[in-house]
Amino acid sequence: MRTQITNTAAKLWLSANDTYNWATRPRASWPCSVLSGNQLFVEFDQGGLVDLAINGRMSDCPANELNAIVSDHLRGKLPAGHPCNLYLEQHP
Repeated sequence: MRTQITNTAAKLWLSANDTYNWATRPRASWPCSVLSGNQLFVEFDQGGLVDLAINGRMSDCPANELNAIVSDHLRGKLPAGHPCNLYLEQHP
């Protein structure tokens, strides 16, 4: 996992191993995960989602799964008052 956080945006890169491990966690698994075993890149700013790529290509995935994996990986990493915290608060 890699993150890049600026004053107005946040970027998250997850490897295929990261998404697989997230989707198969004991007592918190995500059955039928679309993201499991795939590389994921997402970028957010104060307006919400800016960019999404799965395995390096523009793609779609279920919003609830995307919200869950992003929230789980970014929670606690953004400084207080960061504009992207609003997104995380709206998508717990």
